[in-house]
Amino acid sequence: AEVAAKIGEGDPRDEDGKVTSGPEWIAVWDGMTGKEIARAAWPDREEFPSYNYYARNQIAVAYLDGKTPCLLALRGTYNRMIVDAYQFRRGKLEKLWHYDNKSYGRRFWGQGAHFTLCHDVDGDGRDEVILGSVVLDDNGVPLWSTGKGHPDAAYLADFDATKPGLEIGYLIESRNLTGGISLVDARTGTFHWLLKEPTKHVHGKGVYTDFDPVSPGLELQAA
Repeated sequence: AEVAAKIGEGDPRDEDGKVTSGPEWIAVWDGMTGKEIARAAWPDREEFPSYNYYARNQIAVAYLDGKTPCLLALRGTYNRMIVDAYQFRRGKLEKLWHYDNKSYGRRFWGQGAHFTLCHDVDGDGRDEVILGSVVLDDNGVPLWSTGKGHPDAAYLADFDATKPGLEIGYLIESRNLTGGISLVDARTGTFHWLLKEPTKHVHGKGVYTDFDPVSPGLELQAA
């Protein structure tokens, strides 16, 4: 197996322990020897308003063609969001696609989570990328956005066995008049159910699970 990580040049941290300048890369090493075998540029910091926003970085693995593990380098959560998808092939990281939410309007702005889920939600045999309240198709083009903002938690499962496919249960930190807690169709983003009361910070301590074995499907606890 190989090992992948986000790296900088030397020790890139300033006196406060923050990385505010210098190049950054996604790198791949041979898992047996530790020898670096490939690297590519990490999404840059340009056009992010401050450190708090551009310091939100994630890395994920998705089977974008249904069979090959591909690396995702992600920057941004609360406003701008960027994803670069790479495939490791013939000793190099080859870029497959680039996603930047500034091309897609306000509904796709600041919808990120503190984690990235990758799963085939539309049944085509290839992984989609769940960026919080936004889902990208395997080619990096958005499938849908709820527009409800930043989720502190999101759970992907077959919550409702009476409906085909998977659902996503959301707990949204962003202030909402409705839908701060919701259950959506993972393929289409259609709301199966949403809270119709205002919320201002639904915390990630909530959980969807099978609290009641008598009632079919899963239940929700949130605060």
